[in-house]
Amino acid sequence: MKLGPLAAKQASARHTTARELTNLRTAVGSRRPETYLHPGQSHVAVNPVVLKMILGSCAGVFLFNPILAISGATHFMLPRHEAGQPSPRYGDVAIAGLLEKFLALGSKPQNIQAKVFGGASMLVALRDVQGAHFGHIGQRNVETALDILAQASIPVVEKNVFGNRGRKVSMVSDTGQIAHEFVSASDGN
Repeated sequence: MKLGPLAAKQASARHTTARELTNLRTAVGSRRPETYLHPGQSHVAVNPVVLKMILGSCAGVFLFNPILAISGATHFMLPRHEAGQPSPRYGDVAIAGLLEKFLALGSKPQNIQAKVFGGASMLVALRDVQGAHFGHIGQRNVETALDILAQASIPVVEKNVFGNRGRKVSMVSDTGQIAHEFVSASDGN
């Protein structure tokens, strides 16, 4: 089942039902390979693929350029690199690297859209801990992503963040269409 432009926009603007998700998987799965991103990985797709990740407190940032029909994503664990070797496990390093790749492929910042997911508070024991290095790591991951994207003038056109449940998120690279579902109803304890 191929979704038309209006149906695709409506489906991505609200929580995707299990049936819609199954239809999306069926529609795109047979035509596009899948690229699964683990924490600390990024990928830019110049050919059609389905970019996928499973997020808990990690944040996932998807970028889409509808003019060039290219997409990219990064899956990061921690908000900011502070010491040691820079790594894409940190949001500031990962997002900067992803944006650099987009610009190298000819994207203009005004043509890039962002979609942000994740940042759940998976462990009850850490939800109320205060301090810069403790507390709600998921919230800090999402805030870092939103801050970096705002500084780069990249609009966030879709997001589903926070809460206490993990998410499976997929994006069709050449259309920017997102499908997501929650993976757990538990609080992680």
